[in-house]
Formats: sequence, structure tokens, C-alpha cells
Amino acid sequence: MRLSSVVPVLAIIAGCHPAPRLSSSPAPALTIAEVARLHHDRQYFELRDRLAHVAATDSAPATLLARAIIAHAMNQPAASTAALRRLRTMAGVSDSVAADALELEISNALRLADYAAGTRAVDTLLGGRFLLDSLRVSDAENSRRIFTALAGTRPQTMTTTGASTVALLHGHIPLVVNDSARDYVFDTGANLSTIMRSEAVAVGLHIIPAGLDVGTSTTARVTADLGIADSVRIGEMHFRNVVFLVLDDAMLTFPDGFRIPGIIGFPVIEQMGEIRLGRSSLSVPATPPARAQQNLVLDELTLLTLAQWQHRPLLCRLDTGAGRTQVYEPFYRRYRPAIDSASDTATRKMGSAGGVELTAVRVAHNVRLAVGDTAASLPTLDVLVNSIARDESSNYLDCNLGHDVFDQFGETIVNFRDMAFLLR
Repeated sequence: MRLSSVVPVLAIIAGCHPAPRLSSSPAPALTIAEVARLHHDRQYFELRDRLAHVAATDSAPATLLARAIIAHAMNQPAASTAALRRLRTMAGVSDSVAADALELEISNALRLADYAAGTRAVDTLLGGRFLLDSLRVSDAENSRRIFTALAGTRPQTMTTTGASTVALLHGHIPLVVNDSARDYVFDTGANLSTIMRSEAVAVGLHIIPAGLDVGTSTTARVTADLGIADSVRIGEMHFRNVVFLVLDDAMLTFPDGFRIPGIIGFPVIEQMGEIRLGRSSLSVPATPPARAQQNLVLDELTLLTLAQWQHRPLLCRLDTGAGRTQVYEPFYRRYRPAIDSASDTATRKMGSAGGVELTAVRVAHNVRLAVGDTAASLPTLDVLVNSIARDESSNYLDCNLGHDVFDQFGETIVNFRDMAFLLR
């Protein structure tokens, strides 16, 4: 489990995926190399289409790995883990594939709040059998710190007395943490809910020393602890045992004095089932309706969807904590001549937990993005020319979708049960 993008909300900042067309001739069999490549590049939609051509009875290791990856991406962590455990018992599975399977199990365990299973998977991964680079070792050790810190914590639960509609003010949502009325940033792009240390003390969180290594959108490295809220109430919803990342106050305070006391992130938002974000309100139905789009996937705890700019595909993070949409270096690298010829140079401040840095951008004008099941028009769009990822393996995102896209529509709908993203 990587915490390299836990708080992307702090950056100052696809169309519906068609059903695969079945061919009369059989598609080539999946190979481990193909599955590993598509997973590494986060090409979940392409892998899903390839898998649709595979017979349901096919139990080859490559097929089983692909099914586990797609179950993970479609928010079915228990099914993903079941396939991964079966895969690891099969004869002839290489150490490389087994290590990849264990890392996916670790991510599933965090989603399922199965801290004991996560610890076992980490211990197996770090047991000496596998050749891991320093980054993979660091990520696994960070996961162990999370599972160890949360070992005595019950899983988060949510109950509701009906549909909820709550007012939003500049992206902040009113809530009650334990007995304290607060308003926090509402951010689908935050892997974990996050809170200032002084705020955690003020609202009575149980703070657990963890020493987690947290990446930011700057080059700074930050460590954090964990905090548990016994109760969080949002509208008619009541959450218990909510995990927060606890950061020192300075990490959520910016040079202009702007402070972010708290952020409600993915684990809470996902448990709502479906969210409907208006320009000034959040609505959550009592029972999420069925959605057919399936144009949304998960990479660990990050929501991804497809978009298009001038018929060029972009893999984008869905980030309700970001004010503006940004395009990242991987897309710029692929299409640099075309972007340079139709954009201006500029610099932007990029701020996050850890500080503020200047970064070079190209500014494109009058951009039309096909996104969700419609299109949005942006007067300007920043394209970052340098990577802000912590390492090359996590430098895969083409863009980050923000409120300059969402707010052009009356409602942004995210359904976590059927993994659908709609703009209305």
C-alpha cells in the first residue's frame, strides 16, 4: 500500500467505456507478460476487454491474475483476494508473479480492514524469498506499520436512517466528529481521511503512533500517525471507527495562513455507495441505484476514469478536492510537439503537506475534454512538463480532474457499487 498520494487535495492547483465487441475468431490467449504490462500501466479498461474474450472455464495463471486485478479495480476486493490466493498455490507461478499477487492482497486487505490478513501478506512478501527493490520494500514496510497500528481497531461501519442531502461550502462538508461539529474538505482524491494533529486532539481522536512515510506533491518526505474517530456523522449517515491520517499542523498550513483542519477521504466516501455532488450540496441515496456505465476503476485507493483531449486518451484521477484540472508529464511526454505548438509557458505554485514549490507548465487554451458521459470546455488547462510522482513506477497518471470540470454540470455522480461516473 503506497501512501504517495494520500493528500492530493492539497495541490494548489471518458466517455462511457463501450462494451467490448466480440469477435467470431478467438482472441490470443492472455499471457503473464501481457497482464503484468497492462497492470503496471494501469490499463484496467483494456485488460477488462481482453478478459471478456477469455472462456469462463479458463483457469490458467495469467487468466486468474487478470481476474484478480479486474476484481480489485471494480471494487470487489474479497473476490480479488480469493483469486490471488488460488493463484499463489498453483504450480509454476514465478516468484515475480507471486510477489505482485501479494502486493495486491495487501491493498485488498486495507480496503477490507482485514489487518491480520494484511500483516500475513506483508510478512510473506518480506520473508526473504522475493527479490524486491528498495521502493517495494519501503512500501511493504509502510503497510506493515499501518496494519500493526490498526491491529486492535474494529473495521469502519456505516449505518443510515435514509437519504442524505447536506450543504457544501467551497468543497467543505459539515459533519460531527465524536461530539464536535466541524466542516472538512470532501475529497475523493484523498486515499485516506486526514486531520491536523491539534484538530485530532480537539475532537477526541484516539491517536496511534505509526511513523508512516507519506509522499506529497512536492519533493518533501513527511511522516504521520493514525487516529481513530469513534463516531462521524454526515447527514443521515453514521460512521464508526473512522481512520484518519494524523499530520503535524505545519504540514496542513500554507504560507498565506490557509489551513486545512481535516479531509474526508476515500474510505468514508466509498462506503456511502453513491454520491451526487452539486455545486453547493452533496446527496447520498439511501440505496444506490444500479448503473451500467462501468467507466470507473480503482488503483489501490485512487479513482481513475478515461477522458479524451483532441481524440487523445488520458487516464485521469477523479479528485473532488482539486479546484482545477491538470494534465501531467506522461501525457506531455507522449504528445510534446503538439502541446508545445499550441500552448504558452508559465509557472505554477504546487503546494501540499510538506511545502510549496514552483513547477513549469504549458498553458493550453479553449480545451474540450470528453469526460464521464459528456464533454467539458475549459478556457485554460495547465500541462505539467515535469513529473511530480515520487518515482517512475507511480508516474502513470495523465491528468487530475477537478472542479473546473465538475462545476460545469449540475451534478457529478460517482457510484462505487457499479463503478460508474456520470456528469449531469
